[in-house]
Amino acid sequence: MKGRDRTINILRLNPFINHSQVEVYWKELQNKSRVSFFNSWSWISCWLETLPKDSNLELIVVRSSNEVICCFFLGITQGIKNKFYKKRGYLNSLGDYHYDSLVVEYNSVLCKEGLDSEDILKRALDSLKDIEEFRLPLTVDINIPSDDYFKREETYQAYWTDLDKIRQESDYSKLISKNKRSQIKRSLKEYEKQGEVALEFACSLTKAKDFFTNLEELHQKEWTKRGEPGAFSNPFFKEFHSRLIEKCFNNNEVQLARVFTPKEDIGYLYYFIHNNEILFYQSGFNYKQSNLYRPGLICHYIATKACAEKNYLKYNFLAGDAQYKKSLSTNQDKLNSLVISRKTIKSQIEQLLRKVGGKA
Repeated sequence: MKGRDRTINILRLNPFINHSQVEVYWKELQNKSRVSFFNSWSWISCWLETLPKDSNLELIVVRSSNEVICCFFLGITQGIKNKFYKKRGYLNSLGDYHYDSLVVEYNSVLCKEGLDSEDILKRALDSLKDIEEFRLPLTVDINIPSDDYFKREETYQAYWTDLDKIRQESDYSKLISKNKRSQIKRSLKEYEKQGEVALEFACSLTKAKDFFTNLEELHQKEWTKRGEPGAFSNPFFKEFHSRLIEKCFNNNEVQLARVFTPKEDIGYLYYFIHNNEILFYQSGFNYKQSNLYRPGLICHYIATKACAEKNYLKYNFLAGDAQYKKSLSTNQDKLNSLVISRKTIKSQIEQLLRKVGGKA
């Protein structure tokens, strides 16, 4: 039965006051849906546990015949953005960069498979009449075809390597651009003057925590040198990931890797594991002055080959246009960040100003 054939009702819950009920709803629907790691209960539960308990966040629950068929979180803000005061809802995020620095990718709503998820989502948004604008960052498979909304869209690429191709080719370097292949070859030659270049996956939670500490140190050292704060300067970011590793490492949902020679660490990589896919999330590299050394390329090259040997399906670099992602990947996904505004006089004026300014 399609969503438009159903009578639905909407429930709005404070997830901090109603945590146990939220967990029941989310886990129940997760088992009936296609869900990314960023929308899994593993991620969501750590997020809720780390957020301030006074955060303006709601779980939107869509029910039909007493069955939960769809749910998603909305962070709700009120204020001026782009010269217009509005009440805004942010999908599975808070609308505050301090907390949204986690960056939720492959973002979506949980909807029972077999239903018309777009129609159900539209009807849910229609019912939230106090919210004038909805922001849906880095979404996948979400579209709101409607005459009732203005829609703006930005597209991002998420690059990934098909590990089956590596297994079939048996030589990953043949899948890489000639330029990057040459850089990797030269860099490996330099590192191998110190001895064998090796990779070690964390084999215990204790080792994973040690790797994470070392990754943070290298990451902050490099970004501070560039005059940037670095991801770990945000205490919320560090606390969340420390909690995620503690909670998920022994379930084989997160992993950390170290690439090294007998004389030094080359770098550390931090991954999520979901649906037999590797999702690269964060890194710390030991950069040198000479550009003969390419620690990032070497770490990803060695790690991608190791993941192919472990029979994972994909090595996903996630969203971003960094050249190394394009060069080391074989495929890409399209992620869309959407802004959906109700057609009010205010939003019509905003839309007109955008057209005049060339931003429509």
